[in-house]
Amino acid sequence: MRIGWALAGGLALIAIGVGVSLAHAPLTVARMGAPPEHTLVATTRAAAACQAGETLPRQTHAIRLSLTAALGPRIAVRVLSGSRVVTRGNTAAGWSEASVTVPVQPLPRAVAPVRVCFAMSSMNGKVAMRGTPSGPRAAAKSAEGALPGRMDIEYLSPGGSSWWSRATAVARRLGLGRTASGTWNALLVMVLAAALIALSSWLVVRELR
Repeated sequence: MRIGWALAGGLALIAIGVGVSLAHAPLTVARMGAPPEHTLVATTRAAAACQAGETLPRQTHAIRLSLTAALGPRIAVRVLSGSRVVTRGNTAAGWSEASVTVPVQPLPRAVAPVRVCFAMSSMNGKVAMRGTPSGPRAAAKSAEGALPGRMDIEYLSPGGSSWWSRATAVARRLGLGRTASGTWNALLVMVLAAALIALSSWLVVRELR
């Protein structure tokens, strides 16, 4: 009996965790930079750079930098208004994307102009910075001087609707590209998964009695 109650409690906690997670709104792009058309610079060494003339939108929860790597290093980000740090964040090494998203502390209001500074450490290989070529005055700058252009930076903030409200649209997209397309594909998978969990739980309880 105790095993059954423990299993039921564990499944209930998992269900609550999933429900709470889906109640949050996904991050969306609040402000988008120019498309990263070119590789501006690449390095295998720890490095840092700053880009001025940026606007930090209100409630920015993450900053996406156009850095590419097969196995990314640790990235630390600071956003400065003058000499004052208005927000900061970091992400651990090990990411592998065409960009890296760094969570930061959100602010209740927009701040402009700001400088976005990032530092790379714990290098695991080559990292390339992508963006748009520009003159030295507008370009991002490192300790060695102006880089060949401006890096693409995106600012992410929570959207206006939760994952729950997008469930039907997500299910519809998951059903595309199948032999028999339709929302029912995703719903069928969910029903089968729930049935499998219920059957597995029943078998565990029966075997341990």
